[in-house]
Amino acid sequence: MGGRSALSREAALSGAWLALCLATGAQEGSAQQLLAEIEAFDSQVALLGGQLETLEGTVTAARADADAKLAAAEAAEAEVTGGSDSVRALVRALYRIRRFGALRLLLGADDPVELRRRVYYLRAVIVANQARTVDYVALAEQGRAAAAASASANEASLRLREQLLAQREALEEERKRRVALLREIQKRPAMASQYRAEVADARASFTQSVATREATLPSTVGGSDTASFRSLRGRLRKPVAGRLLRGFGPYADPASGARSTNLGIDWAAGAGTSFAAVADGVVTRAGYVRGYGQMVMLQHGAYTTLYAHASSLRVAVEQRVREGETLGIVGATGLADGGGERLHFELRYNGTPQDPAEWLAP
Repeated sequence: MGGRSALSREAALSGAWLALCLATGAQEGSAQQLLAEIEAFDSQVALLGGQLETLEGTVTAARADADAKLAAAEAAEAEVTGGSDSVRALVRALYRIRRFGALRLLLGADDPVELRRRVYYLRAVIVANQARTVDYVALAEQGRAAAAASASANEASLRLREQLLAQREALEEERKRRVALLREIQKRPAMASQYRAEVADARASFTQSVATREATLPSTVGGSDTASFRSLRGRLRKPVAGRLLRGFGPYADPASGARSTNLGIDWAAGAGTSFAAVADGVVTRAGYVRGYGQMVMLQHGAYTTLYAHASSLRVAVEQRVREGETLGIVGATGLADGGGERLHFELRYNGTPQDPAEWLAP
């Protein structure tokens, strides 16, 4: 709860700072500073998301370990019970032989040596079973102790996971608040113009860096060459199941009404929805990019596909992926218009954006 309180205090201070900026008309630099702060929070949320995924794996492993140890303990106890019953039966048999059947045993033996041998073996079996029972008891106790320790570790992991979830929730709420404030700023012509210029510059710089890199790539990358990818035109699978928000080309900014150009397609999808590769390829970028948020870029020969605004990623740079393989989870990082989870998808040829609708299957 300490993290949530600290974030709440910080949020109040940040809100007061922005209110002062707006009240005094101090517009210069405000949009830039707020954009940088939102991006910093995006990075923190992504970091916490990775920690949560690691913890979830730890919790799952701890539960499986606890279950396995409990099963081993129960099996050991069952063997102890069976072993004890066996020893009891042997003891009862020996008692009966000594009390009622000594003469029969003696008469049944060819000689005294054979009789002694029979008694010796019988006693040896009893002693061995007694030792075996002691071992089973120790094993059962160890199993129960290990299972208890595993359960304790599991509870600790769950508590830590709850703390991280609370921190992530607080960060998400703070980010939403700042995005809402930025929307208010965008309604102010001077600040909105500054913001759009910064995002445009960031995307242009990114596009240039991608084009420069692609110029040095071979025609075959990640098991997918230019010709084979081109043959998929009109047949590519959609990267996510969702509602179409915006197509390729010019559009009006929903907050300011200013005209802009969408370099890809956007789909709205519910929280937790995964998105997948549209074709075989290799991951050339995976991380935060200004204007795109958490994003993945795949190389397919001279073609690239870009998946942006993710809340978390499931792949790493240089990883080879197959068509349909999960790349990440949709989100709202990178200041996606209007907020809310969505996927922004682009398709480029030698760095030049293409209309993805011409490539996707109906």
